[in-house]
Amino acid sequence: MKRQLLKRLPVRYVLLLSFIVLISGLIYVQVAQYNQYNHLANQYNAITGNSVDKLSLLINLRRGSDYVQTQVLHLLLSKDPNEIAVTRKKIQEEIDRNDTNMREFEKLVIAKEEKKLFDSLTYYRKQNSAVRAFLMNLAVEGHFNKSQKFYLDSQHITYEHLQKANTLLATFVKDSASHQKNRLNTTIASDNKKTLEINLFIVALLILMGIAVLRTIQKMKEDHLQLAESEAKYRYLIEHTNEIINRCDASGKIIFANKAFKEKLGYDDEELAQLSIPDILDENSMNTFNPSPSPEKDGTLLKNVQKIYIAKSGKKIRVEGSIIIEYRNRKCIAAEAYFNDITEKYNLQQQLVASEKKYRSIFEFSPLPKIIYDINTYEILQVNTAAIQHYGYNNKEWLSLKITDIIAANYLPEAKAALIQLQQNSEAFESKMKHITKNGALIDVEIRGVPFEYEGHKARLITILDVTERNETENRISKAIMETQEQEHFQISAELHDNVNQILTGAVFTLGLLKKESLPAQQLDAIVTAHKYISMAIETIRKISHRLAPPSFNLVEFSDSIQMLLNGVNKDRKYLIEYVYNVPKEVKLPDDVMLNLYRILQEQLNNIYKYANATIIEVNLNADDKEVELYIYDNGRGFDMKIQRNGIGLSNIQRRAALFSGYARILSSPGNGCSVKVFIPLS
Repeated sequence: MKRQLLKRLPVRYVLLLSFIVLISGLIYVQVAQYNQYNHLANQYNAITGNSVDKLSLLINLRRGSDYVQTQVLHLLLSKDPNEIAVTRKKIQEEIDRNDTNMREFEKLVIAKEEKKLFDSLTYYRKQNSAVRAFLMNLAVEGHFNKSQKFYLDSQHITYEHLQKANTLLATFVKDSASHQKNRLNTTIASDNKKTLEINLFIVALLILMGIAVLRTIQKMKEDHLQLAESEAKYRYLIEHTNEIINRCDASGKIIFANKAFKEKLGYDDEELAQLSIPDILDENSMNTFNPSPSPEKDGTLLKNVQKIYIAKSGKKIRVEGSIIIEYRNRKCIAAEAYFNDITEKYNLQQQLVASEKKYRSIFEFSPLPKIIYDINTYEILQVNTAAIQHYGYNNKEWLSLKITDIIAANYLPEAKAALIQLQQNSEAFESKMKHITKNGALIDVEIRGVPFEYEGHKARLITILDVTERNETENRISKAIMETQEQEHFQISAELHDNVNQILTGAVFTLGLLKKESLPAQQLDAIVTAHKYISMAIETIRKISHRLAPPSFNLVEFSDSIQMLLNGVNKDRKYLIEYVYNVPKEVKLPDDVMLNLYRILQEQLNNIYKYANATIIEVNLNADDKEVELYIYDNGRGFDMKIQRNGIGLSNIQRRAALFSGYARILSSPGNGCSVKVFIPLS
């Protein structure tokens, strides 16, 4: 636009405009200088008037102070009460006039230093006033000698201070006025210099303007050549771009079409000359074609326009882009369309929509419950029919819940930690836990989750498999196996105690019948050694028998059975054992639960004895009518839970807890001991 303006504007107009601008600048400078001088003159008059007013007030104050001082002396010399009263009245009238002058002066104070000197004058006036009042009271009361002595000692000193402060303030006012006048003179001289410089600068600009005009004429020629070159490049770009570009008049007749337009639609120049835009548009696109748009309604640029062209072969080509509408006298004269072929993109979107419908069908009609939740807020975004039927919540209730609301409280801490970790992890995950249905029932579930994008939300799709019945069946089988193992242990224990131990006891008795006096020393030593080994075997078999035999809770209280188990592991007093049994008498633990807890404790005590190298063992058993909790802790060496271990002791503990629909939480780290928390529901 600038290039076209320079091209069409005559040089003589440019020169005339330039000189007008410069002359206007000169006039502006002179007017500004006059205004500046006028402003400085006003400042000068203001400074002079202010200083004169201040000095006049200070002179009046000094005269007033002198008058008051004279009247005070007269009062001290006069002893007539009437004359003293008249003198006091004159003094008070003069003091009032001085106070008025002080207030007037305070209104004229400007500088900080001047304010400081004025405050000093005010202070000495107050001081002199206080001394004078005391002196006058002495005179009124008839203490003339005392008042005269006080005058000589104090009052005339305060009067001198007052006059000195007045003199300092007057000197400052004179000096300040002189300083401001000098500064104004300096400013005037500086402004004169600047005005001269500006005038010289404008003259230089006039010279440079002439040079610039010549250069402008040359530059206009160069720009004309560059514009022609740019126009040629633009035409080449339009002709060879992949965009589908065409131009039509107000009636829709095609005036221009680029190479891409012709190739996509299959028309040549002669055919296009006979066509208009409505001839190559699909019927669905015709309702959006307006050959006579108005600038108020449609504007000059239409963005994100989608059309469907009909190629010569009949193929439909879907395009998207912008249309530029040209107006003259508020009437449309032409339009240019810049489109991209989005046919392939549109087909892919349609395939995506079909795929999404297929997915939604799979999601909705899956026999397994499926839930989609937001990984950041944990809010449930969608559930399928199986989830509604299985958990008992309707769709509205589901959408008001978070994924954590259906997780059992015992599994919630670990579940929350896993959910936080999954926010940064895009991999699939699997887990086992307990969920809560709407009616409060606990169900065992196995879940599998995968990352998912849902309506702009980063989400996860989880598929849920209810394994409650399977786990219950497995638990019944495992319990039966354990009961069988306990019976076998009892039979083996009884066999060892009642049979093998009796045989070994008979062997010991037989060895005791030998006549040791008639045997050689070597044989006697062999018999003693054999007797020792057999006794050791009897003791070992007795321990094995007692460990294999299940405790009888009918004969011994459960708490005492645990205490005996703890005493057995601490025969050599190497542990400090803290044991708390908190089970109310009215709570009756089932025999199978007590046996299971006993075996879990026995297993963990065996682990502590073999591997922990501990010095402290804590055992807490807490129960009520709903649940029982066993806590075992040692301060031993601990272990890294991430390292795979070969032993089955801890696995047995977790398996025994799971048999009774409970769980075992094991926490340990190197150097920090180990804790085992077993939870078993009783209801």
